[in-house]
Amino acid sequence: MSEFQAAPRTVVEACFDPQGTAALDYVYDVAAAVGLSDQPVRLAVRRLEAAGVLRQEGRGRKGRLVLTDAGRLRSDADARFIALAYAQDAGLAPWDGLWRLSTFSVPERHRSERDALRTALTRLGAVPLAPGAYVSPHDLLDELAEEVSEATVGTYLITAEATRLTGPGFTDPASTAALLWPPAETVEAYRPLADALAEEPLGPERGSVELVATGLRLAEAFTRALERDPLLPPELRPAPWPPSMVRRDFGEAWAEIRGRTPDLSLFRAFDPQP
Repeated sequence: MSEFQAAPRTVVEACFDPQGTAALDYVYDVAAAVGLSDQPVRLAVRRLEAAGVLRQEGRGRKGRLVLTDAGRLRSDADARFIALAYAQDAGLAPWDGLWRLSTFSVPERHRSERDALRTALTRLGAVPLAPGAYVSPHDLLDELAEEVSEATVGTYLITAEATRLTGPGFTDPASTAALLWPPAETVEAYRPLADALAEEPLGPERGSVELVATGLRLAEAFTRALERDPLLPPELRPAPWPPSMVRRDFGEAWAEIRGRTPDLSLFRAFDPQP
């Protein structure tokens, strides 16, 4: 059995329909299908509400959850990461040859904004070249403005583009990328997902409840892998690229789950459509 037990937060976020609402009775039913009691789900809802991701309307199982604008932006960003990964695998997102440099110096009295910039850059796959200076092969400005704020980005962030990086071990672009983003670390991030795909049965005897549970576990493993993947363009990573093959296998398993549970509203963003 997969080591990935769906987290209460994952269950809650999985249950929103395209309009950004989720009936609480549906949320609790899905949680029960993956072995979660109501209490941790209620706690996850309260935490997401406190974080400004959603709001609750009504109480108990008759209530519903509604995504806020901030919650929709985060959901959209996650969908863009997934779409980029599959577009790269399909050869539809070539690198333009530019390194994007980001640097900032934020006064101590605005430490929270400095931490937010650092966290957002790291989450988006940028790596530090020096304190307060980050590099990425991707243009991250739009995502940073969404994750932090346009005001913070506009006030503190300085960006530049370069066609060449020089430094110890920085020879060709692929070698530079291998030093900054060691391939073995990204490959290892996908190992649990590969194991889960090998272990999770999708045979015809599996009912819809079991398939929901399997889908949630696989999506949890996929999410954790993607969080550690800088999504380097194909030109900057080894070939063949094991994470691409794992994503292909995930896409096939996901298509089978969705095909056998046509009423399943979970994780539309995970449909691998480049």
